[in-house]
Amino acid sequence: MCLMLYLGSSEEIPPTSTPDLSVRPVDEARRGVERWFSQPAVRFVGAHTGCSCGFPSVIADTPIEYYEGMVLQSDDREADLRSVRALLALLREASIRADRVELYPVGDGDEAKPPKGRIEWQLDALEPERLFFNEGFMHVVHLGKRAV
Repeated sequence: MCLMLYLGSSEEIPPTSTPDLSVRPVDEARRGVERWFSQPAVRFVGAHTGCSCGFPSVIADTPIEYYEGMVLQSDDREADLRSVRALLALLREASIRADRVELYPVGDGDEAKPPKGRIEWQLDALEPERLFFNEGFMHVVHLGKRAV
């Protein structure tokens, strides 16, 4: 089953397509996912794979944090990292207009299932080599600078 990543934001993010990242409207059959977002504008985000499987992820009942030695390797880790970097660039661009976005990574066909929980992230703390999604959890990415 493919991973599908949905992004909720306060303003529409225009559709885009590059070899590493695509942003497009949510397919009609998957629009049920929109109910889980507090943000009004929801888009599908694809990696270099077309679906979102190119974004590293884990499946667990509770959130897992990155730890040294964690295996995030795939058949095409370099392409995965390019997609992650492109996603982070998209989020940095969104930070000009908003203070947060929501990311919901979920298995294709499971869009109607509610999130298992919520994970808070700070954009300026995300590192491409360590970034991965906990599938089925809503990831809230705070886009402003962290308080010192």
